[in-house]
Amino acid sequence: MKPKIFNYDRLVKSEDLNHHRTLFAGRCSEWFVEAGFIAVASVLPASNIVCVKIHGLTFTSPLKSGDIVLLQTEMEKLAFGIRHFLIPPR
Repeated sequence: MKPKIFNYDRLVKSEDLNHHRTLFAGRCSEWFVEAGFIAVASVLPASNIVCVKIHGLTFTSPLKSGDIVLLQTEMEKLAFGIRHFLIPPR
């Protein structure tokens, strides 16, 4: 059975920025958890889902207001992981 892939797009808005005018890491972490929740909720009741920890989330380039973030999740043995952060070139 081929795993189902979920795409979760987010628009970076001014309220998502830090004092450097780039995406606040905490907001991106929140989106990461939401993307995972949506994927897992497709096969389990929401009341049975818990995010235990986020470890090793690395940010390699800044995002600014107006950028679109694509978080892509893939179900694998009732676990999830972000496979890609796709950011369109400016």
